[in-house]
Amino acid sequence: MISRRFYGNAAAAPMREVSLGPRPASEREMVPPGGENYQALTTIDAFAFRRMLDRVFWHPEPEVLRFEVRANPSPVGSIYDVVALVSDAGEAWFNRELIPGRWDYVAFSEIGWGMAKLYRQEAIDAGRMREEDGSAVAGGPMPDFTHLQDPAERERYRWALINHLRRQGRSG
Repeated sequence: MISRRFYGNAAAAPMREVSLGPRPASEREMVPPGGENYQALTTIDAFAFRRMLDRVFWHPEPEVLRFEVRANPSPVGSIYDVVALVSDAGEAWFNRELIPGRWDYVAFSEIGWGMAKLYRQEAIDAGRMREEDGSAVAGGPMPDFTHLQDPAERERYRWALINHLRRQGRSG
């Protein structure tokens, strides 16, 4: 699904929308739509994927290229999609071939943290755990797991993007 819309003020340039799905292409769904915890788990996946794309594309300027999570209503609840918003200037940056097919270690860690927090809350709600019981996954924001990324992986992302931009410069 590709469309053009205006974002921000009326003078803003249109941005092309590219649907990327809720997770990397080679990663399976943990739970089918409508299944137990589908909403929570697919939300965790989609936001981890969005953050991973920011790392892959080296946190581009949002007016050039940005990634958003969209919730699309359906009979089984919201179906999530990560969308790339690509400006004319962002066309040189964005390339679907740069998107990894599998989770990186940072995303894998973020998903594990999100699932632990979800299951901890379920245990509290079911009376199997008390709110005050100690846990590494207590309240508060998700920790920054980027320090866990393999430096070689970070360099692969970087050089793949740099080489892509070089090719764009030569062909443009």
